[in-house]
Parts: sequence; structure tokens; C-alpha cells
Amino acid sequence: MLNGLKLWNFSTGTLPPEEHCPSAFVLRTCQRTLVLAFEHNPFKHPTIPQHQLSEAQEAYLYLLETICGLKSKLIGENEIVGQFKEAYKIYAQSTLKDTKLLLILEKLFKDAKDIRTQYLIGISQKTYASLTRKHFIQRARAQHIIVVGSGQLAEDLINQFKKKAQVSICARNTTRVEELAQLHQINVIPWEERHTLVNHPFIANSVGHNSVIFDNEFFQLWSENNPQKLFVDLGSPSVIKTDMNLEDGVVRLNDIFDEGAIVEEQKQQQINLAREAMLSITLKRKSLLEEKLNRTSKLLTPQIKADVRYL
Repeated sequence: MLNGLKLWNFSTGTLPPEEHCPSAFVLRTCQRTLVLAFEHNPFKHPTIPQHQLSEAQEAYLYLLETICGLKSKLIGENEIVGQFKEAYKIYAQSTLKDTKLLLILEKLFKDAKDIRTQYLIGISQKTYASLTRKHFIQRARAQHIIVVGSGQLAEDLINQFKKKAQVSICARNTTRVEELAQLHQINVIPWEERHTLVNHPFIANSVGHNSVIFDNEFFQLWSENNPQKLFVDLGSPSVIKTDMNLEDGVVRLNDIFDEGAIVEEQKQQQINLAREAMLSITLKRKSLLEEKLNRTSKLLTPQIKADVRYL
């Protein structure tokens, strides 16, 4: 059954959202966009530039390594699990979903959970949010932090900050903003008033988009207004445009990657064992899925939700 699996790998920002058809599974991360389909090409245009195509067990292995955090610059990071789960929920609710693809994703969740449990516990406690917390709380001693955005990463940041500092949120999605504000008891800065953020010295941006939200003019005013300051940009694609850098108080995603990129020798041994296990489990999964396909035409099982919930 894995023989029909096709995986397209795009650099972040190179694939327009409307390019693929709804029957494909799409995972967008800060480093890449993955498009997964079964036995067909899901794109409107036959030639798609700047991508890598993997098929069958090679595609499954790549997905397994991705969800386990081994394709991330922060080896073993956990943010990818939440991103995968969210993408899965969206796809599972689609009326054009492919049930064969859902079955493969179901097994992928289970296999990834097993690999993480057996080999990758403790590999990386340093996630984007926790490394950002170090910059604001331990280094800058920030007492009030503005979180820009309302997605999963924004909530991760709120959870990291709220025990040590006052937190406010500023984002476009008013419904989600109110939900987060009530849940975490934090203040709201309306999106229409985001220009006032020039008066706040400590800002953590989680929004990724192809347009600029914080430009040179913003950073010039922000720098003039705040002698002690820190702006951490975790968005991908980046929504900031400035020549300011780490020394000027602007920390970019690549700076966060570099900080968490060192892997100790003992951890590297665990990672090598995990990769060997992934190859073995992929070959086994290929065989089991083929047997299942031959036995029954009922490809979607109630166990999917359980596997996702406990991952």
C-alpha cells in the first residue's frame, strides 16, 4: 500500500496555498511545506518548481523522521508534533479526504509515538518557545512581554512566559485572541492598535506570512523608544524587515536554531538508534499495510483519534 504514497517537499513560502487540491494532506512548518497524496498528482500545474519528490517507503520514512523531530534544526523538538496533529485534524474533516491516506497517517502517528518513547525521550527539551523564554526571562529580565499571533506557537510562548512575567497578546483573529486571553488571564492589544507596539520593549512574534508587518520604520521608532529592548521573531516566512540584528536586540529564527543546534555525543547515539529503528519499522509497516489492504476494504478505523490524542 505504501507504493502509492507520494510526498512533495517544498521550501517554506515557495508553494502558494491554493496550488494543491483538497484531497492532499498538507503540513506547513517554519522550515518546509510537505504535501502528501496517494496514487495521484494533487497540483493544478503539472510542473511545480523548487520541490523534492519522495515515494513509497522513502516518503513514509521521511515523514516519520519529520514528526519525530529529526528533520528539524532543533533535533528532537516537540513543536512539530502539534503542527502535525493540527494538520491531521483539518484533513480528517475534509469531505475530499482520501481514506487510504488517512490510514497511512494513522499508522504514522502510532509509529512516531513508539519511536519517541523508546529512543528520543530527553533528546531535546529545548524547543522554540523555551529557548525564547530564556532570552526574555533569564537574559533580558522582561516583566511584560507582548506575544504577537494566536496559533499553537503563540500559546506555547504564553505558557512559557506567564509564570514569570505579565503577558499581553496582539493578533488578527479576535475570536481566538479572546479565547486565549480568558484561558490564560492575559491582556489584549487589539490588532488595529498594533502600531502602539513601538512603545513596548519586549515582543515575541509567532506570525509567519509573505508580507511585512514590522518594517524599518517600526524598528526605528521601537529602538528609539526603548533603551532596553528585545524582539524575537519566530515567524516563517519572516514578517519583519530591518537591518537590526542580535546585537541590536532583534533575535531571528536562525539565531534560535543555532542556539539549540549542538547535539551531545550521547544524544547522537540515541538518534542513530532511532534512525535504525525507523528504517526497520517502515519496512514492517509496508508489509502490514499491504496485508490489511488485502484483508478488508474498511480502511478507516476509530483508533485514529485515540492515536492522535495520546501522541
